[in-house]
Amino acid sequence: MFTVNNPDRLKLLHHTEEQRNLKPGQCNKFLHVVIDPDFLEAPHGAQVLSKLTELGCRYELTPQPVPCTITFYRTMAAKLTADGALSDTKFDEPFAVHLLDGGTFVTSVRNRQLLATVRSVKEQLPNRRLSLVVFGLVSYCRVHRGCVGRRETEQALTEVQLFEDTSHQLLETDEQVANFVAQLSRSIAERPYKQQQMDKYSSEQVYLGNEKKGCVRVEGTAGLQQLYQAQLIKIPSVTLEIAEAIMSVYPTLNSLLQAFRKADQEAPTLLSNISIRRAGGPITTSNRRIGPELSRKIYLMYVSMNPKQEL
Repeated sequence: MFTVNNPDRLKLLHHTEEQRNLKPGQCNKFLHVVIDPDFLEAPHGAQVLSKLTELGCRYELTPQPVPCTITFYRTMAAKLTADGALSDTKFDEPFAVHLLDGGTFVTSVRNRQLLATVRSVKEQLPNRRLSLVVFGLVSYCRVHRGCVGRRETEQALTEVQLFEDTSHQLLETDEQVANFVAQLSRSIAERPYKQQQMDKYSSEQVYLGNEKKGCVRVEGTAGLQQLYQAQLIKIPSVTLEIAEAIMSVYPTLNSLLQAFRKADQEAPTLLSNISIRRAGGPITTSNRRIGPELSRKIYLMYVSMNPKQEL
């Protein structure tokens, strides 16, 4: 039996706690959103804070190297080490948001300085992928007609995307700004969990596995029969009773494919005379069978090499 100070037990408890804290919803409380006070000067500021509070993320109002900027960092839950001390881990997330109001953006575009502005922001926020938020561009252009052309604007934004790998958002309302910050924060919070899931299911051993409802999990040979049954049911007109009838004669997909190959010319009608049990009961005198048409569909499903084949 484990003792309280057993290092293996502590390691197991830490791993279990880490996995729980990675899950969506739970991970939000470990993400810290660091907001420059200038970012909140406009009316959208209150909505940004409200959305982050609703999401469960922590936020800090701290001057940033570049005004009107948001950065992110993550903390891990405190761990109890073998010697009884508490350890805490903090690391920066490689993302940042920079906001430009419509007037500043128009001035940068007309002076051909937008690319240089973005480059300067990235230099002061190294190792972070920048998202540019342009707030109120349409409203500004309605008041100052002819201040900048659409083609000129699109060219400047394209240059920023191509040369500095910086995405952009053209937002007009306070709610849009708040929603964008909240959505980005949630995505960053869930990034480790999604990366872990992708690594897990991209491995060769569990490439058929899935945790979604209705999917069949396959590990080794376990689950192959359920997967075979699920494949049959996906074929039009194939019910659970029909799938069970086929599997009673050909218990594996490999045995069915081999039977199709051996049948040669008669392969399309190979399954025609298989009797169907009703609701798991005995074969009745009604002699209900699969029939040639459905047999042909199943045959084409597994044998046809035509990607446009219709069943």
